Amino acid sequence: MEMDVRGARMIASVVFCSSLAAPRLTAQASSVDPCTLLTAAEVSAVVGIASLPGRPFLGSQHVCYFAADTSYDTPPSVTLMVMTTQAFQNQGHLGGSLTAHPLSGLGDEAFYVGGGSYFKVAVRKGSRALSVTIVPGGKVSPAQVLDMEKALAAKAEARL
Repeated sequence: MEMDVRGARMIASVVFCSSLAAPRLTAQASSVDPCTLLTAAEVSAVVGIASLPGRPFLGSQHVCYFAADTSYDTPPSVTLMVMTTQAFQNQGHLGGSLTAHPLSGLGDEAFYVGGGSYFKVAVRKGSRALSVTIVPGGKVSPAQVLDMEKALAAKAEARL
């Protein structure tokens, strides 16, 4: 099944913007620099791209954005967000077609939210949490995207 990249980007933008609307939900997580939780080499290896180093997304202290170098027609990207446990819980109740599904083996609690061509893995470890969202930029199945997000979430959670 081919990913609908435009749809995934639109949904990811909506979710990201909703997190900006509630800065108090991420304030407690600000002591963690999200760009230190993954390396470009890790993103490159898991996603199968040549990733540029992570950088704050739109100047955010809570979101790190990894993008492929410019040699791709539709550049894949990875977004990593740090958040409080309250924001983590809210991520699991987005409603609509985005249904939360529990995941085992990550942190104290983890789930993925997904529907259609959009997936996000969220992990809580103690009083901190993170989420990983991949926009693959090519022909990748939703199951492959979910596997990549889980692998990156596990690496980031180990440093949380």
